[in-house]
Amino acid sequence: MRKRILILLLLAALILPTVLAGCARKEKIHIVFLGDSIAEGIAGMRPVSERERDAYYGVLGIRNGYDFKNRAISGSRSRDLLRRLKEEDKGIRMAQTLVRTADIVHVSILGNDLLLADIGRLITSTAAGDYTYINEIVATAATNIAGIVETIKDYNPDALFIIQLVYNPIFENSTLITAKARADLEELGVYPEDYRRLADELVSMVNKVVYDYLDEHPGAFYIVDMQKEYNRILAENPERGKAMIFVDDAHPSSEGHAVMADMNQKILEATGYANPKTALKNYKKMRIEQLNRLYSETVNVKSVKKQINKAKSCEEVTEIYYAAIKDKMPDYY
Repeated sequence: MRKRILILLLLAALILPTVLAGCARKEKIHIVFLGDSIAEGIAGMRPVSERERDAYYGVLGIRNGYDFKNRAISGSRSRDLLRRLKEEDKGIRMAQTLVRTADIVHVSILGNDLLLADIGRLITSTAAGDYTYINEIVATAATNIAGIVETIKDYNPDALFIIQLVYNPIFENSTLITAKARADLEELGVYPEDYRRLADELVSMVNKVVYDYLDEHPGAFYIVDMQKEYNRILAENPERGKAMIFVDDAHPSSEGHAVMADMNQKILEATGYANPKTALKNYKKMRIEQLNRLYSETVNVKSVKKQINKAKSCEEVTEIYYAAIKDKMPDYY
């Protein structure tokens, strides 16, 4: 009898850690999203009721089965995010606590460092060869990014940390370039077809702040370069590239958000925080559900469903879904 008990105890000692480890792996991964209106997902959704399914934070959360919390705030500059991270938790926002307990921390910031500084004035001054204004913005952004990274790493050094870079939303008809700015630019011999190139230079200067920090602190975080990805898609398919920007000429459209989610997905899978097969299966299910619920009257759902089910990647699902609903009015209306 005593011998049997000893054998059972030895078996338990061998098996229990494996069982507990398996249970731990089955727990949901916690991810917190921080940043500005892009991260908050307040614009670009069509219809707006699809925010949780179309904004990149929701797409990533749902298809990967994460426990996801969004504490981004519209209008935030890098200085605002840094301030909030250092504040004591207030109400439901709880940025500090969520960062401390997260498995993944995702930050999308710096867009308002540019846009709220008057992008028209920035383009005009740099076109004239005066980099004083943009250099001031870059210097401030560098200080704030360093503060944000160091604060998050101090709170939670073990979390997977992702920083998403700013994309360039400027095209020749952009409403972000005021009539005065256009007139000033024309006097300098700069015309609408030059706006995007000049804006791209400004965006690159701001994004370089993040790259520079990572060069000095290798492994501190992962970068999702949305400027590079948006420009790649625009070069390959101009119509699709422009469709990734919402009609307000600033925020990403639903498709833009999906592209962001797909870019982030690559990092999550490469680092072992996401299962590719599960994510793809869940994503297919999510998009097919949306087709049935929102586009049953305007889209050949049966045909599109077949295409989606044959897709080999989340990126492919995104392309199929948004090509199918292009210019289609959702049943929501």
